[in-house]
Amino acid sequence: MPTTKRIALLFSLDTGYSRAVLRGIQEYAIAKPHWVFRDAPPVLDVIGPLCEWKPHGIIALLYDPDLARALSRMRKPIVNTTNTLDLPRMPLVENDHEAIGQLAAEYFLQRGFRNFGYFGSRWMGFSKAREDSLRRAVEAAGHSLSSCYAEYFPRHAVADSWVRVDRRIDAWLGSLPKPVAVFAQNDIPARDLADRCRKLGLSVPHDVALMGVGNDELECHLCNPPLTSIAVPGRRIGTEAARVLDKLMQGRKPRPLHRFMAPVRVVTRQSTETLAVEDEMVASVLRLIHEGATSGLTAGDIARHLNISRRQIERRFREQLGVTLLEEIRRVRVERAKQLLSETDWDMPEVATAAGFGYARRLSVVFKDQTGQSPTQFRRALHGHPGSD
Repeated sequence: MPTTKRIALLFSLDTGYSRAVLRGIQEYAIAKPHWVFRDAPPVLDVIGPLCEWKPHGIIALLYDPDLARALSRMRKPIVNTTNTLDLPRMPLVENDHEAIGQLAAEYFLQRGFRNFGYFGSRWMGFSKAREDSLRRAVEAAGHSLSSCYAEYFPRHAVADSWVRVDRRIDAWLGSLPKPVAVFAQNDIPARDLADRCRKLGLSVPHDVALMGVGNDELECHLCNPPLTSIAVPGRRIGTEAARVLDKLMQGRKPRPLHRFMAPVRVVTRQSTETLAVEDEMVASVLRLIHEGATSGLTAGDIARHLNISRRQIERRFREQLGVTLLEEIRRVRVERAKQLLSETDWDMPEVATAAGFGYARRLSVVFKDQTGQSPTQFRRALHGHPGSD
C-alpha cells in the first residue's frame, strides 16, 4: 500500500478563483487515493497546527510575507498559486497576468475607447503586472492610462478607512475624461467601483465601462449592472499545482519553476455593453458585426445593409479601430467559439456552425491563427489535461 501523504491547502475560500483551484487539485487527486487533505486560511496563525500535523506537501495562496517566510522555514515541498509576493525560488503556478492586461486593452480598444483607467493594488505582483501590460498596450495605441490604488486581500483590510478610500476613488472617477474604460485588478474592487459610480451619478457602462478579473459568478451578478470579467483557468492551475507538488514530493525538481496559464476569455455582461465610437457609421457597423457575425454576416452584407460602399466602410472602420472588417468579424466568431468550447460539450461541427464558421476545418484554421491553439487543445487545457514538464 502507498504511504499516506498529508497535503495542506492554504486558501481563502471567498473568491471563485480559490474555489476553482481547489477543484482542480481534487481532480488531480482522484488518481491519488493515498493523499489526505486539510485546508485552512493562509494566515500566520496556521503555522502551529500545521507544524504539529507534519504535512508532506503544501499548496497555498500566499499574499502574507510573514506566512511565506514561516512556510519556507518548514522546508517542506510547497507550491504557490498567486504571484502577489516576490518569491523567485518558490514553485509557482499562476495566471499569465501580462496576457490578462493585454486582453483587457484589446477588448476596450476594439470598442472604440480612447480613455483608460486602472484600479488595483500598488504593490501586489499580479496587480502591477496587469497594470503594466494594460499601460503598454494603450500607450502603443496612442493613448494614456490613469491609475488609482487601493489594497484588496482580496477585500479591503477591516482596519482600513473605508471613507478615506471612497473619497480617493470618487475624486479619481470624477477626474477621468468620459467615456472611460476602467479595468480593475479583480471582480471585488470592480464591484466597489460600480457602487461609487452609482453614488456619483455616473452611468455604467455609458460614462464608465467596467471590467474585472476572475469571472466570479457571485461577485459579477452582485454588481449593478452585472460585471464583465476575464475568465481565468483556475481549475487548470489547481491541477497543474497538484502535479508539480507530486513531483516535488518525489524529490524531482519541476521545470520550469514558474508556470503561467493564459486567460480563457472575456465574459461580456452589461457593465461594458457600450461602444465609445464617435463615428455613427462605424458604431452601426460594430453593432451589426456583434449581432450578426455568428450568423454568417459578411463585409458585403454590411455594405448592402448600410447602402455605403465597402471601400468607404473599410477605410473609416480601420481609421477608428485599427482593424479590418474581416478581422473584427473573425474576432467575434472566435470569442463565441471560446464560449461554446468552455460551456458545452458540443462536437466541433456544432461549434463551428453556431459560431458562424460554417464547418469545422474553417473553425480550426481561424481559431489556431487567432489563439495559437486548436479548438481541441483549448478545450483540453480548460479541463486541466497534463502539460509539459
